[in-house]
Formats: sequence, structure tokens, C-alpha cells
Amino acid sequence: MEQPEGKVGILFELGKAQRNRDDWPDYLQYGFDEGDVDDLLALVTDSSLHKASAGSNEVWVPLHAWRTLGQLGNPRAIEPMIRMFNPLCDDDWALEELPRAVAMIGRGAIGQLTNFMGDSSNDEFAREMAVSALEEIAVRDPSAREEVVAIVTDYLEAPDETATGFNGSAVSTLITLQAQESIDTLRRLYASGNVDIF
Repeated sequence: MEQPEGKVGILFELGKAQRNRDDWPDYLQYGFDEGDVDDLLALVTDSSLHKASAGSNEVWVPLHAWRTLGQLGNPRAIEPMIRMFNPLCDDDWALEELPRAVAMIGRGAIGQLTNFMGDSSNDEFAREMAVSALEEIAVRDPSAREEVVAIVTDYLEAPDETATGFNGSAVSTLITLQAQESIDTLRRLYASGNVDIF
């Protein structure tokens, strides 16, 4: 992809990112605003950028774009970014960062994340990204904790028996959120064998 002009072009110059979960650079310092959401989403979803040479600046552009979208917090970015969970679930950076970027947008993402998490046609690792985003929302916004715990607990009452790894991730979310109220559900889950112990 040819480097575009204007603010979005800045992302083509930043190059390799630092793996720092809690301290992303302030991308809004470059002047990004709500009017840039569509252009940023185009970068996140551009397959040519994801396939760019590992040593190039271009391969890092989608990451910088989703970080920017997370910081902007515009709800229009929720659905397109969740849609990228499946194609990018084998990308370590996306696996870690895309859920966080979605979670930064806030509680408005809970419904779509819940639907994605419960859809067994989605890749198991992609579903793990969805439950990770739900967890992050609850951590960032404690008022969302009860809702997220209820969603994950309800899923584990009748879990996908073919997705024991994902079920383990859901359990991990409840542990992180210290969901003592879900202990009976967890006991039944482990007794059924529908969770990856590892």
C-alpha cells in the first residue's frame, strides 16, 4: 500500500512498536479525531499491510491504527475490529492488543463481544480474544464487572464441549475478576471435563 498523505501517513513512519501493555504512546498527539475513524479502520483491515515484509514499517501500521482507534474510543470501530479477531487470531500482537483496543471503547462493546464469544463458528483463539476483551472492560470499568461475570458464567453453564481451551480462558477471566459467586458453575464445569486443565 502506498503511504497516504496527511495524519494517517504518520503511522507509516512510526515503525516497530514497543511491547508495553500498559503504556501505549499517545497517538492523539498527532491530531487524530473522530473524522479519522474510517481511514484508521481501513488500515486495520488492510490485508496487504498485514502481509508486508516483517522488516518494513508497513507491517506495523495496523497495530498503530488499532491503538489509535482504542484511544479515540469511537463506537463505530467496535464491529470492524471484532471482525478482525478471526483473521488475526494467529498473530501474537493482535491476540494481545486487539482485545484491549476494543475494550478501551467501553461498555458499548459488551453485546457484540458476547455474541462473538458464544458463536462456535468462530475460531477458538478468536473467541478467546472476545472473552479477553470482556475481562479488560470489567477491569477498566468496575461497574461492568457484574455484567461481565454474569455473561461468562452463563456461557459456562452450557459450554461448547469442543472448545476446552476457550473454556479454560473463560475460567481464567472469572478468576481474574475474583468471581466467587460463580464457584458452583466452575465446580460443575470441572466435574464435566469440558475445560482444559492446563
